[in-house]
Amino acid sequence: MKASSGRRWPLSRFLARRLRRFILPTRRMVWLAAAGAALPAAAAAAGASPWPLFILWWGLLAAASICDLLLLPRRGDWSVKRQLPESAEIRKEFEVRLDIRCRSKQAVRVTLADDLPLTFRSEPAFPGGRIQGSGRFHVAMAASERGRYRLGSIDLRWSGGLGLWERQTQLSEESGIRIDPDLSGVRDVLNSAQDSLLIDGQRIYKRQRGGTEFDSIREYAFGDDIREVNWRATARAGKLLTNVYRPEKGKTVAILLDCGRQMGVELDHQVKLDRTLEAALAVAAAALKQDDQVALIAYSSRVKLYLPPGRGLAHLQAMTKAVSDLRSDYEESGAGVGLGYLLRRLRRRSFAVLFSDMDHYRHDPELLPYAARTKRSHHLLLLSIRNPVLHELEKARPEDVQGAYVQSIAAKENGERQLLSRKLAGSGVPLIDAPADRLAVTAVNAYLESRERGAF
Repeated sequence: MKASSGRRWPLSRFLARRLRRFILPTRRMVWLAAAGAALPAAAAAAGASPWPLFILWWGLLAAASICDLLLLPRRGDWSVKRQLPESAEIRKEFEVRLDIRCRSKQAVRVTLADDLPLTFRSEPAFPGGRIQGSGRFHVAMAASERGRYRLGSIDLRWSGGLGLWERQTQLSEESGIRIDPDLSGVRDVLNSAQDSLLIDGQRIYKRQRGGTEFDSIREYAFGDDIREVNWRATARAGKLLTNVYRPEKGKTVAILLDCGRQMGVELDHQVKLDRTLEAALAVAAAALKQDDQVALIAYSSRVKLYLPPGRGLAHLQAMTKAVSDLRSDYEESGAGVGLGYLLRRLRRRSFAVLFSDMDHYRHDPELLPYAARTKRSHHLLLLSIRNPVLHELEKARPEDVQGAYVQSIAAKENGERQLLSRKLAGSGVPLIDAPADRLAVTAVNAYLESRERGAF
């Protein structure tokens, strides 16, 4: 901060405090003042003396203003309490309750203005109404970015029975809230039946076939393996019944999140990191539902967050709290940072899924050697969000030379991405470039299929 700014800053704070204590005229007062100027002018136009009407009008208005101001509650009579949830999801509405009290029992009209972060929106923007002694107002809010936020003081204005003047003050009420990623995919997984998983209404996995331990018997459903029909139970019940086998428990899933520069790019009004967080938490929910352990590594040019393997709903909640503060860095990430940390921390073979960007995969010189090393100890899957613009440009019909040139560049970019995918697949490391709206479904399907095959 410059020295001149330092000298002006205390003055600015002083003026801000003074402005909040100003007495303001209401719209009624403005209209009455305008009438006080128009009526004498009309009298003068009619040939009468304007001064008696002018003095009478403004005298009555001044007396009414004094009475109105004297009857208004004082600034020290007010108190306010804000009640809001501990956490909410990004872009999802949550309710905030404002309880306001006044020691004066006079009926007044109040208007509140909450000190909200720039990423918050509220409806109504300025809650208020007529109260007497106390009042309660409900405000619907939503946040467009994740993180932990502090809501500061609340500005209050109030006017009395005559409604000519408004007093205003600022009431201190500090509150905090945590904005989490969108957890709709997680809820879909947790609320699904035992033998199926749903995300956004899509049945992504029918049933576990890789288990070897008998669990129960249920009625046969279309698509079940006929070899698993329990014929003895079928003969007794008179209807087809099939065996249900319990899959092996206690496997480990490692989720790696790239938080580098590329993940801060916006795609369909949402940054890529937010998309990958939603998919990563859906994978974690699916793994915990199978009673597996889940570990989390977030990195850019350094490891930013590590959660050791854990299981249960408490571990999922800890993961959600931990990632709510994750931000993409303004620097390039390195696959060697995340994969190297994985090799040092987790010795037991696990399903390791890395969420990153295809452009990062293409230009990261550490990816291929570290992927080859990781493949020997873990079952590694690489995921990225498909760029829809490239596919649209490649499929578009060019109308001129410039359009043809753009199409050729898009085709070249897509070709290089496919070449990298085939190269990694040839070395035993699958790379999936999934659409943004199917990233969670793709990731969960890949985990369940790998688990069924016994790949880890």
